[in-house]
Amino acid sequence: MPRRRRSRYLFHRRLRLLRESQRRSKGRRAFILIALVVFALPLMAIPALAAETVSNLPAVDGLSSSALHQDMLIFDRHGNLIDDIGDHGDHRIVVNLKTISPYLKQATIAIEDKTFYANNGVDFAGIARAALADYSHRYIAQGGSTISQQLVKQVFIGPNPPPTIQRKVREAVLAVDLNGRYTKDQILELYLNTIYYGAQSYGAEAAARGFFHATAHTLTLGQAAMLAGLPQAPTDNSPLINPARAKLRQAEVLDAMVSQKMITEAQALAAKQEKLEFFYPTNQLQAPHFVDYVLQVLDKQFHIRPSDRKGYRVYTTLDLNLQHLAERVVTNQINSKGGYYDFHDGALVAMDPKNGEVLAMVGGADYYRPGGQINMATTTTRQPGSSFKMMTYTAAIESGRLNMMSPILDQPMVFPLGGGTDGLKPYAPLNYDKRYHGTLPLKMAMGNSLNIPAIKTELTIGIPAVLDTARRMGITSLNKPDNDYGISLTLGGYEVSPLDMVTAASTLSNLGVRHRPAPVTLIQDGLGQTKFKYDPAKNEFRAVSQQVAFIVDSIMSDDRNRCLSFGCGGDLTLPGRHVAAKTGTTQDFRDNWTVGFTPNLATAVWVGNPDNHPLANNSTGIVGAAPIWHQFMVQALAGRPDEWYGVPSGVDQVGQNYYLPGTESLHSTLAASWPTCRFRSFDPRTVTDAMLTVNGLPCVLSYIPRGVKPGQ
Repeated sequence: MPRRRRSRYLFHRRLRLLRESQRRSKGRRAFILIALVVFALPLMAIPALAAETVSNLPAVDGLSSSALHQDMLIFDRHGNLIDDIGDHGDHRIVVNLKTISPYLKQATIAIEDKTFYANNGVDFAGIARAALADYSHRYIAQGGSTISQQLVKQVFIGPNPPPTIQRKVREAVLAVDLNGRYTKDQILELYLNTIYYGAQSYGAEAAARGFFHATAHTLTLGQAAMLAGLPQAPTDNSPLINPARAKLRQAEVLDAMVSQKMITEAQALAAKQEKLEFFYPTNQLQAPHFVDYVLQVLDKQFHIRPSDRKGYRVYTTLDLNLQHLAERVVTNQINSKGGYYDFHDGALVAMDPKNGEVLAMVGGADYYRPGGQINMATTTTRQPGSSFKMMTYTAAIESGRLNMMSPILDQPMVFPLGGGTDGLKPYAPLNYDKRYHGTLPLKMAMGNSLNIPAIKTELTIGIPAVLDTARRMGITSLNKPDNDYGISLTLGGYEVSPLDMVTAASTLSNLGVRHRPAPVTLIQDGLGQTKFKYDPAKNEFRAVSQQVAFIVDSIMSDDRNRCLSFGCGGDLTLPGRHVAAKTGTTQDFRDNWTVGFTPNLATAVWVGNPDNHPLANNSTGIVGAAPIWHQFMVQALAGRPDEWYGVPSGVDQVGQNYYLPGTESLHSTLAASWPTCRFRSFDPRTVTDAMLTVNGLPCVLSYIPRGVKPGQ
């Protein structure tokens, strides 16, 4: 053989031998790597290796899906979700395995761990395949993990640990231990409630709600296959970020299900062709002011907070149908009339008088505008105006000193003190229409909302009596000492909330039995244990007698009593239905109200401005709040029969008027002129209480001082 040819032959032979040696060396390295992983568990008996890989492993006992950190869910009275409160945008809603779609369970097993029900927590063949694929990296980067291993990584090791062999061994040991302590269904339930699916969704239920606005129970095959493909790479496989790649991953899942005979090829093809609609993460909060109110109640009354992360299920009294109606009528009134009358905010609270359940709450026209989070339905920063007079006249009837026909002289009155910001100037109250109407029966004075007769009534029975009645009926903000309140109390000169006003109205509606507002009917924790169940019987209080409430209800429901000021048949009436109502307008037209009720529904409405600037064009309760109240009541009561009260025992009827026994014939004490002060001039800084009182009543001046205008 020629020397050159022989030299070339020897060179190629050495090259082949070198390549074969390299292949054998790589094979040995792969074998060592596989052996290390596959036979790691038996080697745990070797102290040195055990100390390095599995020392200080956590215990796997005591695991429970319901004990996972999860969202607080708030529902309406019909079980509709109002709000899902997660942790800084992250969501987890734990559900029972039985309620999860079989498609999702099968798809998850098919793509993540096809030997799930057969292995002991570790799939040695899967580990070997992963090792062969990654042997050159000196660590295991991916693959081979069973559902059990993924679960222990999430729960005990952390979602993003370093990809080392030691970590994989720790996972394997924990996974085997896990399978020795729990059933496969328990492990699968834990996994499906724990694993991260992307888009801030942990667990199948949160993912189904987030991506599809569905539930884990109702997932279709196409949806389930899409979700099952996400845990491997939640961002890269996300249909919101990489729709093409997500579709390919979905196909992989479906093909795996076919190969394992979980579904047919026809089912897989149909699922691949299914058009899926995806949703970006959003806060599906409804009735935001009501939710804020519920959270305050949960914190104050039950010491429960969303940050507890205990998965509380809070079932509220809200009726979403009525809530949406309330939001609509408030918004429509502000949009249609707010420009002319210059009011730009409104609130509405509706309550079931029989049990105190809050059925609807609108705390403002726009929750998301600057300052819109202030709940005008619960804040005690607004004066109720003449709507407060229903408390004054309730106290008057209760006193037995006046009845619904007691005559009251409507006359000019100037009190020596009570006007101005310091209260040291004369105070001259005035009726809304700036007129005086002579002598009228109490029922007409109340119905027409005349200020001067209301003041006379208040002073006759005493301001403390009015305060006591108001507090019993549900007004919680009037909690200062009695002597801190003056003549303007009956005119609604002190701040209350619409929630308090509807509570007081409900007390009259329920014939004197008060229920404090009850926004929550049931609270359950993540374990399904009941923490609270509302019992209306424990929330009952006899605030005023049945007889007194019935008489006041009769006055407020007789439209003839208000025709003088408001006209007949207006927004304070409901066609074909008995209803009681009262309006209110504050000084300078800053607030206007309407409060009214039937035996089964009470509603309070306020309109005004967040910055408290006055309304325009003489905007009163009858033109601002009353249309909202009327529209809401008409539609909320649609289809329900008219109801009213029978005359209770202990009430005497004379014609169409009603009396407490023994009060049919009373002295006409308010028909005469009001007592006048005995002085002509005085020093407001030194005048004594004795000088300001005649016959036990605050006296009025016999003249109008210079510079004092009626209404001041």
